[in-house]
Amino acid sequence: MLSGLMMITRQAFTGLHGRLIGLVAVLAAAAVTATCDSVPLLAPSGSFITLTASTNAIAATGTAQLIAQVLEPSGTPPHPGTQVIFTTTLGVVEPATVTTDVNGRALATFRGNGVNGIATINAGSGGATTASASSSTNTGTGTTTPTTNGTGPVRIFVGAAAVGRVAVNATPATISSGGSSTITASVFDVNGSALSGTQVSFSTDAGTLASTVVTTNSDGIASTSLTTSQSATITASVGASASSGGGTGTGTTTTTGQSSGQAKVTVVPNTTVQITPPTTPSAGLPAVFTFVVTVPTGGNPVRELRVSWGDGDSQNLGAVSGSQAVSHVYDDAGSFIVTATVVDVAGISQTVSSSVTVIPVPRPAINVTPTPPTQVAGGVINFNIQVTVPQGIGVVRTRILFGDGEARELGGAVSLTVVKVYNTPGQYTVRVLVTDTTGQETEGTTTVSVTSPG
Repeated sequence: MLSGLMMITRQAFTGLHGRLIGLVAVLAAAAVTATCDSVPLLAPSGSFITLTASTNAIAATGTAQLIAQVLEPSGTPPHPGTQVIFTTTLGVVEPATVTTDVNGRALATFRGNGVNGIATINAGSGGATTASASSSTNTGTGTTTPTTNGTGPVRIFVGAAAVGRVAVNATPATISSGGSSTITASVFDVNGSALSGTQVSFSTDAGTLASTVVTTNSDGIASTSLTTSQSATITASVGASASSGGGTGTGTTTTTGQSSGQAKVTVVPNTTVQITPPTTPSAGLPAVFTFVVTVPTGGNPVRELRVSWGDGDSQNLGAVSGSQAVSHVYDDAGSFIVTATVVDVAGISQTVSSSVTVIPVPRPAINVTPTPPTQVAGGVINFNIQVTVPQGIGVVRTRILFGDGEARELGGAVSLTVVKVYNTPGQYTVRVLVTDTTGQETEGTTTVSVTSPG
């Protein structure tokens, strides 16, 4: 009986011992798993990192793609999920910690934060880094040998530090005294691409600039305007202290993120024009205006003189120099503003205006005198007609209507005597109608009395 009890106890102990061993194994596995989950996977010793960027120059708030290529000593990619950490001296890298893909690549984005400068970017994983080279000591010889496990950092020029060239242009390049010119600065980075979001400082040795600091647009262009009475040199600078530029608008390049360019604006003496209108021009008659164009010493030759008469008509008088008389006919009376614009061969223009009052067209004076004014039926009456026309007006048609139904055409006569016999007694109104060269018809009248015989 005792031996049977001992056998049962031994079996129970054996089962418990097995369960304890299994529990220990499970706990050990869990501990290993927890350790693997909390410790990042890093590149093994001797690995190599190559860091590249999509560009080496961006705007102050621009972006660049970063690629860190990790390779093990054998030249093969490390295990996917190997952690790579990016660092930068300027701006930000997003995300700062990235894991590799199956090809051993870790991708991130560098973003400028509005600060100008040169960003130095590194990538590291375990003992592999693109930072400064490490060194090792040969214990046999005691010499130290520099070693590297990366291709070195990537440097990206940001904002003003990325400037490579500034080209400046003035439009127009030649203006009159007191005129304005648009100054345009085109900013390019070190790769020749347009550099946006970068401040350009404008300065001039004469005249006034509308704006002295302008930020380039998406096309890398900044513009301002210059108003000046003297010839001027305008400088557009990018960077803390730009170097001097040439006068051809091409700009200069430095390696410190500073560049400038220049443009010149030439001021020429003003060509002037004066208008002398006629004293009392009349509608329908030629009104003679005198234009005097004066080209000063050093001024440009005249290309054209344009005149707007104020009634909807305009005229190009060509290259007028000196005095020229020009006539214009106004169809209606009223007040008009005559504008003359003289343009030189450089496209510089000067405009003046003068008012003119046009009076109604004067009418001819018509005098009709019957002799005698009273006559018996069948007797002769002589009508003396005298037409007085204003200067510049002619007569194109004269008619007489005797009041008894008879009318006669007298051509363009202005002075003549017409004979008439009335056979019926009565009171008659005689009308003389004159049409002048302006198209107006003017009427003169008289009356005669015809009595019965005896």
